[in-house]
Amino acid sequence: MAWFKVGKETSMKDGDLMKAKVGDLEILIIRIKNNFYATSCYCTHEDYDLSEGFVDDGKLICPNHFATFEPSNGSVVSPPEGSGDISPLKSYKAKVENGEILVEVA
Repeated sequence: MAWFKVGKETSMKDGDLMKAKVGDLEILIIRIKNNFYATSCYCTHEDYDLSEGFVDDGKLICPNHFATFEPSNGSVVSPPEGSGDISPLKSYKAKVENGEILVEVA
């Protein structure tokens, strides 16, 4: 496993979402208060870009059909209405060192 720099801590404020690239992989960076989380960038319902979504009460919300995910582990909090079960997001470890946001990717 390797850690990759994806941005500056100061470039994000509480509730911000940022799309980052590590090689060919697109990752969503989520800041909630002073915690940073990293998940796959596309909703598992209809592949909608989650960087266009929002954070509400500490949860990641897809802007398309409002599927709700737990940022810390990618688990599904609630699927889109009427769609049945959906898969969780892939989750990555994230941390801040020397003002840089780092994500661990295999």
